[in-house]
Amino acid sequence: VIDGDSFKIGRDQTIRLSILDAPEIEHCFGKEAKNALTKKIDGKKVMLKELKTDRYGRILALVYVNGELINEYMVKNGYAMHTWDNVVSRKAFDKGNVFARENKLGIFSKKCFSKEPLQKGCDIKGNILQKTKNKEYVMPDCYKYGNFIVEGYRGEEWFCTEKEAKKAGYVKSKNCK
Repeated sequence: VIDGDSFKIGRDQTIRLSILDAPEIEHCFGKEAKNALTKKIDGKKVMLKELKTDRYGRILALVYVNGELINEYMVKNGYAMHTWDNVVSRKAFDKGNVFARENKLGIFSKKCFSKEPLQKGCDIKGNILQKTKNKEYVMPDCYKYGNFIVEGYRGEEWFCTEKEAKKAGYVKSKNCK
């Protein structure tokens, strides 16, 4: 098992669980996601369905062990985020994602997904923009500060000072004056 959404089989062939995205090992809940996947598949016979190949040459698949859809397990238990795809079992993944969010499991726990600071006085939100991957920070007096969520499982962070945010490679958001 490489991380929470990929593993190797046979002759070093990488398999990635399709329609989900688990946090990188160094991000919030990354180690837990890897451990969960390891417990579910390590040393067991896996069945792969709905195979595709991604741009990195990895096989994307729905992964089953003893009839259990491991992809769904990872999403429903907060080890991964459901990403859109046109697979047969999409509704189950949507339900799993909602269940994990509503129950604040794993990547949706306050530790990994929050609008409120985890530590008093450390209220600068460091966000990574989805499309550009640019790192920006917002402070409490910035426009729509309350709408920003720090998603630690994606590598976003809370900071106590602007200096800390800048040192981590973040720049002040255009939403701030």
